Amino acid sequence: MSIEDIEDERRYREASQPQGKRSVFETPVRSLHVRPAVVVKVEESVAATVKVMVAAAQGCVLVAGPDGRVAGIFTERDLLTRVVAKGLDPARTPVKTVMTKDPERLTLDDTLGYALHKMTVGEYRSVPVVDDAGKPVGVLTQQEGVKALAALFPASVINQPPRSFEQKPPQNQYGG
Repeated sequence: MSIEDIEDERRYREASQPQGKRSVFETPVRSLHVRPAVVVKVEESVAATVKVMVAAAQGCVLVAGPDGRVAGIFTERDLLTRVVAKGLDPARTPVKTVMTKDPERLTLDDTLGYALHKMTVGEYRSVPVVDDAGKPVGVLTQQEGVKALAALFPASVINQPPRSFEQKPPQNQYGG
């Protein structure tokens, strides 16, 4: 078990402890596992950007403008739909031409509820987290959002009995 795994486990255990009326709307993004920002410059090629993504084992990178602020995000989905599907040459295509420009952002003080709402409405799998100056701090992923929800509601989420795919879901008194 790595130090990061131990730290994640500690953070989720602490989040699941009763803390008054702690809720989705009181849990700040800063208390979640925000993946460190992996950043490339707007001038980078798609090929170089993908190498950075692979080396960092990340599904996205943040693209910084000349001022160091987040100018865009480049995701695996962007690679498939904007580069591969259109037959573009990754070595000759600048990432700035195929990135998602001016993406929605979160701050460390935004709440988990706000983050999940933003991710759900915008259908984002990853959202950049920035500091007060708009510079990249990290990325919040759907996976980390779900883990945080599971930590806030452990009895409802984690303690589900196993059931096979052949079984029908249990019915409640309302038929659902």
